[in-house]
Amino acid sequence: MELDQSILLALSAMIGSVFGSMLGLGGGVFIVPLFTLWLGVDPKVAIGASAVCVVTNSVVGSKRHLDNGFVNFRLATILQSTTAAGAIIGALIALAVSANFLKGLLGIVIMYAAFTMIRGSKKGVESVPPDAPDPMNLMNAYEDGNEIVRYVPKRLDVGLATSGFAGVLSGMLGIGGGLVQVPVMNLIMGLPMRAAAGTSSFMVGMTSVATAAVFYASGKIDPAVTAPAMVGVLAGSSLGSMLTKRFKVSHLLGLFFVVMVGLGISMILSAFGKGI
Repeated sequence: MELDQSILLALSAMIGSVFGSMLGLGGGVFIVPLFTLWLGVDPKVAIGASAVCVVTNSVVGSKRHLDNGFVNFRLATILQSTTAAGAIIGALIALAVSANFLKGLLGIVIMYAAFTMIRGSKKGVESVPPDAPDPMNLMNAYEDGNEIVRYVPKRLDVGLATSGFAGVLSGMLGIGGGLVQVPVMNLIMGLPMRAAAGTSSFMVGMTSVATAAVFYASGKIDPAVTAPAMVGVLAGSSLGSMLTKRFKVSHLLGLFFVVMVGLGISMILSAFGKGI
């Protein structure tokens, strides 16, 4: 692979990981469209590379989320049980279906997530008192300026079910699962947006290990694509997590919406052999 192509791969991955780390989506939801639409990488190779990159993005990007107290360890451990199983199933499905099907599905998922998250951006989450009912011992808190934000996750049954679905999408599309988990944690389980993004960022790396293993066993991990992508992710994920506290959540979601709608439309058109 030529040097200029490797540089473009690294740059695309860096851009994707900045957004992914800031929003807890793992970067794959941006990396796969950029690789396939902009650089012409085979979708299944892009998904395999993305799965490896999501692991890297999660490891690097999660550190600052951990330092800020945004990660709910106990909740992440519980939800991960269904997410990992779903990722293996999804990866096996991805290897069996056509590339255009994967493009179209990713475009639809991207559009859905964009509208779901922007719809939920106006929903505030009130801090609960320290003695609030917490039967599963899932309460967590973090500092937001001079304020302590304390919350208790709810609807764990819904969280487990949707985490399994998120794992299937992660395995099929190399997106890490955060695309589904972040809106569910925020809108249904009652986590503040920063906590949802931080917990998801911690989880998507473990989920993508399962996806990457299946793609590696099937020969879909191309070092010429994956290596420069990982370099870009290492640079972008740290920057993204550092920027998380510098932007208002509403600004993050607004930027996310515009970018994702554009990528979603492009992926759907590409699945039908058209471009914009």
